[in-house]
Amino acid sequence: MKKVKRRSFSILLLVLLAMACMVIFLFRLVADGNAWVTFPSNQNVFSGGLLAMGSVYDRNDIPLAETRDGVFRLNDNPEIRRATLHVLGDRRGSIGTGALTFYADKLIGYNLVNGVYSFDGNGGSLTLTVDAELSRVAYLALAGRHGSVVVLNYETGEILTSVSAPTFDPLNPPDVIEGDPRFNGIFLNRGFSSAFVPGSIFKVATAAAALDTFADAATRQYVCQGVHMVDGSRVTCLGNHGSISMERALGVSCNIYFAKLALDLGGMPLARYMEQFGLTTAHNVDGIRIAPGNFVAAETNTPALAWSGVGQSENLTNPLSMARFMGAVANGGVPVEPRILESTGSLIPRRNEPVIGEPIMPAFAANELAMMLRSIVPVHYPGRFPGLSVAGKTGTAEVGQGLGTHAWFAGFLDDPNHPYAFVVLVEHGGGGLAVAGAVANTVLQAAVG
Repeated sequence: MKKVKRRSFSILLLVLLAMACMVIFLFRLVADGNAWVTFPSNQNVFSGGLLAMGSVYDRNDIPLAETRDGVFRLNDNPEIRRATLHVLGDRRGSIGTGALTFYADKLIGYNLVNGVYSFDGNGGSLTLTVDAELSRVAYLALAGRHGSVVVLNYETGEILTSVSAPTFDPLNPPDVIEGDPRFNGIFLNRGFSSAFVPGSIFKVATAAAALDTFADAATRQYVCQGVHMVDGSRVTCLGNHGSISMERALGVSCNIYFAKLALDLGGMPLARYMEQFGLTTAHNVDGIRIAPGNFVAAETNTPALAWSGVGQSENLTNPLSMARFMGAVANGGVPVEPRILESTGSLIPRRNEPVIGEPIMPAFAANELAMMLRSIVPVHYPGRFPGLSVAGKTGTAEVGQGLGTHAWFAGFLDDPNHPYAFVVLVEHGGGGLAVAGAVANTVLQAAVG
């Protein structure tokens, strides 16, 4: 009798152990099944380590990658292939934030019931928010220079383009030579995964912090004599502007004004504002992590704090986060969260409802700042943007080490039919207005055309 009990108990333990193992397996299947099936050795969906199924379309249903009758193809236009490389990704998975890698499970068509089996053998499909033709225009406007172009609909959150250079034709990937500057960050989506010294476009964020802090910020005057001494160190400006207000200081990009403004605001309050503005936050765009910026809360009355307010020192800014910030300025202080995924498959309707974030600044501060950015363009950048209602700010960022300055232009269109925020960065490109401003004009003309 005891032997029977022991055997029964042993069998019960084995049954319980088997059930526990089954529960663990099912849990892991639900949690990690998509990762299992997207491993390149899965010959059902990969061929020679290359993804062999699934389709990705732009917002106008132009195929960026498409599987028909079991054959995987990329877009026929080599310029579109290069322009959309970093949002589409490459089949080898070298670009981790690209759709072919990041959404591989959706492209494979994986689900818990059918696994990777699809009735037509073509896998799943995605529609992105990006415009392939606008991306091609942005790619050509960069003209072989390293940089990033981001255009964002600030009412819907749709990323219309995120072009990164250097790039390559995914049908003819290069043999990357380590240390060769031509390939510097070639697999990196600069708009998503990098942060750069912002230079004077950051003065817009310093101005926003001041407008929310000081009742007289819009009319506050500082004196610029070309040099300001801070704790024995020189803060310099390219001009000698005399007594100057915030709006004019934005227009002429006066370093002394914004250095003094930062000193009055203080390091810790400025750091808190930069986090509140989302400029030092690692945002999430449809599951993709966006690189955070950087702002060091320098001590009171130090050169580091003064230069931080100007957009130098240790400041770093992510292009997409800056576009989000500019969109919030246009929206009365309310950001709409960026998105790149429009729909997943023909049975899933396209997304129409924007994701509204918490206000990042009071409406009065945003509206005052937006008015300034609108006003300075025709006065200080006349004739640069014909036919466009541009509100924006240039930036020419010193990067040190004997390298050329980064050229920036950031802002938004004050146009209800084309509510677009934008950021252009040309690495080591020279002057913000002449270089980045010209790229922005080309892209925005195409965006509204």
